[in-house]
Amino acid sequence: MTTLTIGSWSQLGIQASQVRTAVFVHEQNIPAEMEWDVADQTAVHAVICNAQEEPVATGRLLVHAPGVGRIGRMAVLSHLRGSGLGQLVLEALVQAARERGHTEVCLHAQTSAQGFYERLGFTPRGEVVAEVGIPHIEMFLDIGQ
Repeated sequence: MTTLTIGSWSQLGIQASQVRTAVFVHEQNIPAEMEWDVADQTAVHAVICNAQEEPVATGRLLVHAPGVGRIGRMAVLSHLRGSGLGQLVLEALVQAARERGHTEVCLHAQTSAQGFYERLGFTPRGEVVAEVGIPHIEMFLDIGQ
């Protein structure tokens, strides 16, 4: 059993940071100072906790441009990838974007996760670029009202 919660950084920051630290800092060796930014303070966060109330997946939603949400910092603990938790986080953030009146969401996907996002309706846009030394591609989803 899992619980998905949507909220602010003040509500979910500790839990979201635990997952992001495990995935991005420890697993992917991204320097901790590059993982945290001021955008966390204004983002909508999603966190999934397991039955023991331990955080296991997270993501965030920012305003990218008028009418466009930007999803980022999507992370699922390695032993739970493929379990559907990432899809639940993504769907919750897309729904939050709809509720905020956005008509499109975009994200920068690690190319290793591009297929995951494509299966959920996202389309690649542009060229592959390196972010923190990892290949990424911009992807978008029309969520028109």
